[in-house]
Amino acid sequence: MLPTANLPTDLDASCTKILSEAVKFIDTIVKAGSFDMVAFNRFAATVYPSIRVNMTFAATAQITGIEALMKRWRTLIGEEAWSNLYVTVLSIWTTAELNQASIIIRRTMNQAKVNTHLIDLPTVETPSDPIAVALDNLARIVQDNVAAEMVFNTDLKVADALKGKEDLLSDEILQQIGGTAATANTAAFTTATAAATCPITGHTASV
Repeated sequence: MLPTANLPTDLDASCTKILSEAVKFIDTIVKAGSFDMVAFNRFAATVYPSIRVNMTFAATAQITGIEALMKRWRTLIGEEAWSNLYVTVLSIWTTAELNQASIIIRRTMNQAKVNTHLIDLPTVETPSDPIAVALDNLARIVQDNVAAEMVFNTDLKVADALKGKEDLLSDEILQQIGGTAATANTAAFTTATAAATCPITGHTASV
């Protein structure tokens, strides 16, 4: 199939190397009737340089494709609408940090607003209706922004918490447990704290 794919020379060579080494490796373990990680590691090391070549071509294709699409949409909706554009990027949680789509899209947006208008939405699995999920989350985010300006207009710090990823009660909870954002995950939990009396019900928790 490779000869009919019309790939660039370097990419054709790397794909050929990966496939030929894979076939050789599979033939060897089938004939031997056994498999071990030492042999697999040798195979992986052999094809790694070729995988890196494929990664280079894949990244170039991603950049070219996404930027061309964004440019087409920018022309379609006009500069004014584009400057206020919100973009939501859905990604599986394991690839949410430095997501490839976000990195590329960020360059094409209004740089003065990209930090608030590019929304990364990590998910645990690919949603069945990604557009509906994106629109629902975007609606919630915009609604929170509007509510923050209306309700907390005298306390911008609280307003910013409602606008962003922070839980509205996070600062209050951290103050009460004597922690900070940096120590939120490691704040000490002891029997003494567990036995505190609830100010609402008057009941004392027991552990």
